[in-house]
Amino acid sequence: MPRFWRRRHDDGHEPDDPKAVPIADARARARVRVRGEVVQMRTRPVHGLPSLSITIRDDTGTATIVFAGRREVGGITLGRRLVIEGVAVDSNGTLEFTNPAYTLLSP
Repeated sequence: MPRFWRRRHDDGHEPDDPKAVPIADARARARVRVRGEVVQMRTRPVHGLPSLSITIRDDTGTATIVFAGRREVGGITLGRRLVIEGVAVDSNGTLEFTNPAYTLLSP
């Protein structure tokens, strides 16, 4: 079973995160931290297992996050802002993270 890391900031403000880079500046196959707003959520099977695919967007671009073996992830909803940290791959010109660490930012 995959292990998911979630950190929550519910104190009414978003932390200033100097390590987060714009999605357009993030590079594939390198550990990176990006932040954005959830604009799309859907379930899709991957190798016969359910998976949740989430698209986030910032002012510079979009990235896809795939949570393998999950149909939902608590706290992640449309419009929610997230910080994602992990190693992404290039999937047809779009960054795709699989089971990354994530931080829920205040709604």
